[in-house]
Amino acid sequence: MAVAASLAAAGAPFQIAAGSPLLVAAIIDRPIMVVIYGVTLAVSVWLFRDARRRQRSIPVAAGWAIGGFVLPGIVHFGYLYGRMQETSPTPEPSAENDT
Repeated sequence: MAVAASLAAAGAPFQIAAGSPLLVAAIIDRPIMVVIYGVTLAVSVWLFRDARRRQRSIPVAAGWAIGGFVLPGIVHFGYLYGRMQETSPTPEPSAENDT
């Protein structure tokens, strides 16, 4: 309650209803943040599962997932870049050679 009152007095960009928790008020006022954090969480879970599928240890996979949630712009692209470097593309046979 004291945090909500101090934010309202300081001229916070959103109004906080008296007696409501700060997180609930932020979710109600800015629903796009829920979408952004939901997508970030989903991609971080995918990072963990993909790292485990590629035979990484649990601490390494958890590090990628936690890093992906804390610094998503850097870690997600870094993981994808490293993943791209790991997989060597094999050329697919062309349809012309089948005859």
